Amino acid sequence: MRPAVRLGATLAAVIVAVSGLAGCGKDDPGPGLSKPGDAAKGERVDVDAFVDLIEASFDQDASARVAFEVQGPTPLNGSGVVEYVDSGMNVDVKITDWQVKGGWIRLRTVGDTAYMSVPESRGLWVDIGAEDADLAGAVMQEADPRGQTDLLRDAITEVRFSGEDLVGDVPTRRYQVVAEPAVSATDASATDASATDASSGVDVTEFWFDESGRIVRRSNDIGTGGAQFTWVDWDAAVAIEPPPARQLITLEKLEQLRRQQGK
Repeated sequence: MRPAVRLGATLAAVIVAVSGLAGCGKDDPGPGLSKPGDAAKGERVDVDAFVDLIEASFDQDASARVAFEVQGPTPLNGSGVVEYVDSGMNVDVKITDWQVKGGWIRLRTVGDTAYMSVPESRGLWVDIGAEDADLAGAVMQEADPRGQTDLLRDAITEVRFSGEDLVGDVPTRRYQVVAEPAVSATDASATDASATDASSGVDVTEFWFDESGRIVRRSNDIGTGGAQFTWVDWDAAVAIEPPPARQLITLEKLEQLRRQQGK
């Protein structure tokens, strides 16, 4: 896989894991539905109150340690840290490399700039913005869950409280959300097959919230697999900075390194 294609697949995987909130359709919630914290098991929940709960988790300057897993033809897993700031969502994550057995891809975003380190780059970072100034910003804007909540509010056909649960050792309240899915341009760029699968049927997503009302986990089906994202530790100390300038290379330079290594 050429670096540019691999880059697109990596960024698309981050979107699938981190976001996955949008859909289409319109819910008519009807009067008298419960607020999330008041619902009994099996009861429907007011959509606006539910989306408000999601929005409250991503207050400006919120940060968390995270872990995620994407299942399917190209399974991925990763972990790292995120911070939600006024300018966007900053990310520093490590993802399994499906091209190099036992290898890892590092992805770091700061504002509208993204950097990627792969085994072939020999510890150096590819400056994605050096090749396409708009790519990283557009992709991470779509991945930022705060940009999806208005779409989510209009997308949901039903929310139900599924009961109390544990995520690790954290007591949570679990909810099932049903919507008709929509495929974004970036989702479609991942694989034609996954885009086709996602365009039919309904999208069932489950959300877990801790006792303070913060989102702890989101899990959903994506065509031939599924994606799960867990916010492991809210308000963890996070400092995400660009790599040093001396460690930055272009995609063209990465191509040269790959050829030198016979890849």
